[in-house]
Amino acid sequence: MLLRKWIAGGVCKSCARLDGKTVVITGANTGIGRETARDMARRGARVIMACRDLTRAESAAEYIRRSTGNGNVVIRHLNLASLYSVREFAKEFIATEERLDILINNAGVMMCPKWITEDGFETQLAVNHLGHFLLTNLLLGMLKRSSPSRVVNVSSVAHVGGKIEFDDLFFDKRPYSSLASYKQSKLANVLFSKELARKMKGTGVSSYCLHPGVIRTELNRHILLWYPMLKTILSLPSMLLMKTPWQGAQTSIYCAVTEGLERKSGCYFSDCAEKHPAPEGEDDAVARRLWEESARLVGLNNLH
Repeated sequence: MLLRKWIAGGVCKSCARLDGKTVVITGANTGIGRETARDMARRGARVIMACRDLTRAESAAEYIRRSTGNGNVVIRHLNLASLYSVREFAKEFIATEERLDILINNAGVMMCPKWITEDGFETQLAVNHLGHFLLTNLLLGMLKRSSPSRVVNVSSVAHVGGKIEFDDLFFDKRPYSSLASYKQSKLANVLFSKELARKMKGTGVSSYCLHPGVIRTELNRHILLWYPMLKTILSLPSMLLMKTPWQGAQTSIYCAVTEGLERKSGCYFSDCAEKHPAPEGEDDAVARRLWEESARLVGLNNLH
């Protein structure tokens, strides 16, 4: 039991209410996204679940409405692998919503094969970083108007040892490695969060990134496809060594609602506490260059 408690990590202790506030969560139909959405709904927020699969999102939304008694939970279509879809989501959001208090960039893919998106990007960097980068930038006006507001980026301890390969971001020149690609995308989350905090200084918009822990979710599906033997080896011990989605959502929730966290804008969290990211995640020059390159790739004319 002690081991389970240690693995479970921190729990968000804040009782903050979110009545009258609006929260957007990407990938909210499953895993830690769904648990985060449920927590936000329990606190009284209007929750917008931005999901690719609307059928699964609707059943998740129904579960959240039922279990929290909050009927103000809506789903909107968002496919982060498509810049067109990101722009459409943002356009509709700005046209129909009055405010945005918390944006939780939670959706992600992990160690998938080398797939190329409709925009010509490698999928892990496209979904985990570029889609969220564009989404956040398109919603910044709304976040500023609703300030104090927060952007929460779900990264991973996998950013350790990652490297942003500016000359070959999409593995066009070097052999594709699903792990190197995943590490690059998660390091991009940390650097984006840091640079966003710098750019938003004094605007009332703060930015945080976090490692949620190793969690029992569908994110692991590609690893198990590639290494089926692992499935048998991992199944029992890993159930003991992994967090549940509820435990995994705690740090996202902590960054979204904890009072007085504004002075920690740009920081990295794990187990509901501030932690040091890897040295690669502290490099201001790389963070700036990544922002400029990302803006160019997604066609963001106004660099804020």
